[in-house]
Amino acid sequence: MTVHYRRIFKSHQTGVATIRELLQTMFVGEMLLVGKKIWIVSPWVSNVVLIDNRSGNFDTLNPEWSRREIRLVDVLVALMARGCHVVIVTRNLETNTPFINVLSDVAERNALESQVTIKIHDALHTKGILLSKCLLMGSMNLTYNGLEMNDEWIQFSIDSEDIAKTRLEFSMYTVGV
Repeated sequence: MTVHYRRIFKSHQTGVATIRELLQTMFVGEMLLVGKKIWIVSPWVSNVVLIDNRSGNFDTLNPEWSRREIRLVDVLVALMARGCHVVIVTRNLETNTPFINVLSDVAERNALESQVTIKIHDALHTKGILLSKCLLMGSMNLTYNGLEMNDEWIQFSIDSEDIAKTRLEFSMYTVGV
């Protein structure tokens, strides 16, 4: 029997490293085999650390990053530069504004505005990260507290049917855009 998903129950004491490693692996994988479109759906979102490159292990992914912690905006812009369209669905909250502004500014500076869609949905409670070959869904917002502090339930899936159904559901957020 092939297992296509994994459930993770995280508290501020357990599972934090698991979530960090999972997100790092997901986004490194996406950098290696860039898809056409990815989705980040989170009512609260911030420029969290995704990849720990302080040791230089990921220098070949993007030599411009240097040896430091690589944040969400860095990864998204690198994916956009490789042809991936990034869709962010979030709420109109003051805490999301810095992330949205930084992503928009960096995309504009790199002439990548056409590669990003930011959709504000004030009734949003859904949370998920949908990459080309995997899906992470659950209770976790993409924030420091979501990754490090809060108790969260997360499910990681590589099931192609699950990914396809979620892609259809997420596309409803951008109907008419």
